[in-house]
Amino acid sequence: MSIHIIYYFFLPLFGVLSGVLILLIFKKLLTRELVAVPFSIRGRDKEIRYLAQQILTGQSGAIIGAFGNERTAILDALRNPELYGDDADRFIFSTLDISALEKECRQAQFWEYALEPIREKFASDTESPLLFKAYKACEENDFNNHYLDKLINHRKPDEWRLVLLLDRFETLLDRPLLNNEKFLGGLRSVASSQHPSSLSLVITTNEPLWQFYEDTKELNPKGSPYLNFLEAGAVTLGAISDKEIDELLDNNSGYSFTDDDKYFLKDVSGNHPYLLQVVTVILIQAYREKEENPLETTRIIFFDKAFEMLTNIFKFWSPKLCETFISVAQELDISSFKREIKELKKQGFIRQENDKWQIRSSSFAEFVKDKTVQELCQQKQNNGTT
Repeated sequence: MSIHIIYYFFLPLFGVLSGVLILLIFKKLLTRELVAVPFSIRGRDKEIRYLAQQILTGQSGAIIGAFGNERTAILDALRNPELYGDDADRFIFSTLDISALEKECRQAQFWEYALEPIREKFASDTESPLLFKAYKACEENDFNNHYLDKLINHRKPDEWRLVLLLDRFETLLDRPLLNNEKFLGGLRSVASSQHPSSLSLVITTNEPLWQFYEDTKELNPKGSPYLNFLEAGAVTLGAISDKEIDELLDNNSGYSFTDDDKYFLKDVSGNHPYLLQVVTVILIQAYREKEENPLETTRIIFFDKAFEMLTNIFKFWSPKLCETFISVAQELDISSFKREIKELKKQGFIRQENDKWQIRSSSFAEFVKDKTVQELCQQKQNNGTT
């Protein structure tokens, strides 16, 4: 081959191809953090990354918040392998919605569902004979806690790790064969007996962990709470700052809002990302349909949705938490509700201005202003979802 052909043709061609490859790699590096996410979890990047870090380090966590769709969306987002980089292949994810389990679901049934991904991954003796043998022993002994621990901790956490994602965990209270010392104690033991653990557990719940402790204290009156190992990894889905709201509206809504629009959206949503999503969709639709007064139309429609949301939320809150919310809205005495005030603030329902507590969402405040505790605060139910 002529040296001139190599010099004048192949070398320039190689240079062009190399340049294109470098550009593609550079573009990939620049955009790797810009993974598209559902709008229902925008504004929750901090919580997602914190929980992902818990999983990476072999720890557990909890997602606490009033809105079930938001909690579930964050739980699903944790399955994204891009959160775990080069370690992604080590994780085996298993997701269960507790509210979908049979009311008489037994421990053996629960673990059979939960460990299905492990059984599928190590289904043959030739691939991983010792692990498969441990699974079969667990299965033959109704997944009791002894054999369960031997299975989960069969290998070191740096080889593989089970990530168990349990949605609507509060509904476990309505399942007597799981709401007991044996199951809850075993769950805590298998998830926290080693550090880092071979099982990372992340639950979602519509009630604070201290409320769950109260609901289950009769099971273990002298012992430590069953879910205390989740406390360090728990995130509460509260309100976010005005600046963060502006960034969400400017960058993620696909619509250009005026300053008046933004003020309205913050006032109605109380700066809660989930409520912001709901009211933003309504407002955009009002503009597209050329409503005469888009803001007022949106306020009326969202008020109806606020009625539905709060009615459902109050069903699952403790009567005392519900009473605290109403007391704040109606400026009643709240001196005996210190723990509840703290929780409502964390969940983004109330804020303090000039030493006065108030409801963040104007629509929520409007809904409860004339209601009584007897009307809204019934005994807590656990047989449904929020």
